[in-house]
Amino acid sequence: MKILGQGMVFDTAPEPPHRRFCIFSNVVVLTDGRILVTFRTGSSKDDPEENLMTRVSADNGWSWTTVFEGFNREVDGVPGGWRHGALTEVAPGKLIGCFGWFDRSNPSLPLANPQTQGTLPSRIFVMDSFDDGHTWENRRELNTKPFEGLATTGAILKLAGGALALPCEAWKSYFDDSHGKHHGLLWISHDGGQTFGPAVVTAHDPSANVFFWDERVAVDPVSGRMIAMFWSHDQAAQQDINVHVGWGSSSGEDWTAPADTGFAGQISSPLVLPGGRVLVVYVHRHRPPSLRAVLSEDFGNAWDVSRELVFYESGAGKESGIGVKRAFGDYWLDMNLWSFGHPEAALLPNGEVFVAFYGDNTSALSMRWVRIAL
Repeated sequence: MKILGQGMVFDTAPEPPHRRFCIFSNVVVLTDGRILVTFRTGSSKDDPEENLMTRVSADNGWSWTTVFEGFNREVDGVPGGWRHGALTEVAPGKLIGCFGWFDRSNPSLPLANPQTQGTLPSRIFVMDSFDDGHTWENRRELNTKPFEGLATTGAILKLAGGALALPCEAWKSYFDDSHGKHHGLLWISHDGGQTFGPAVVTAHDPSANVFFWDERVAVDPVSGRMIAMFWSHDQAAQQDINVHVGWGSSSGEDWTAPADTGFAGQISSPLVLPGGRVLVVYVHRHRPPSLRAVLSEDFGNAWDVSRELVFYESGAGKESGIGVKRAFGDYWLDMNLWSFGHPEAALLPNGEVFVAFYGDNTSALSMRWVRIAL
């Protein structure tokens, strides 16, 4: 693997304060080869007035224009923030998007409760676009019961046979002081995303000790097999453990227990390549802090870490809380300090891989890109 080019999707240095911190990248390559990158903007990593932006490139990342600059933050009369958006091309000229909104009616409250670690009330919406993401319509809400503390973790997936699946994770509500039970989830639709059935659990530790966070799911377009990667944390040990991987059936209904990949990291985003290979772009927050790409030749059973590619190196030095035991509540504080992350990869028509991610420093976080040859 080697880097072919790199640059900025959105440089926040000259932007006003409410667009200075960009995180949560999503990439979709349209049928005509254009690249759409959607991300969250804000004045900090925990901004009650956060919103979304989508930019498009028609020249493999060298130039970008903005096509979407956010929704009305008020939903049903309640002030909130749009924290995550992810797009999928379901047919040429039609996009479906899933969008995560949090109740910020009390802007003094942080996203996570410092006492309980539960998160603010959230709602997940699905919408359609018929103009390449410029406008969105037909808003409908996902029924997330009986789960609480919901957050979207990626774009809607196209499954074998035409079904769609929306990935999420569930935690606990803001004032819930019980020992939280984390779940990785999929909601599956058989009517083109108009309605979704009950949630399918992709990963969960019944003992509620190991948390399989931030699932990132991909589908093999040939076989229909599914693969999910999890940033994994052992609460009893007060430390992250190795990235874990799980495999799902083509229906999305059946999942293996997550297995240890053998490499350390946090958020890890899989991209299925021809021939059953899988490329994962992941966050390596240990020394040296960086973003990396690693290949598997056998659909995630083994990973060739010896030949992995470092495609971004942080200049901010040691990341907060890394390499030491950490009280669970402190992780939320650490997340607000980390200066790079959330990589997502997509395959370009010419066989190259395009990756979007955020990075810079503690005063501004820009949305960046890199193109990789395999």
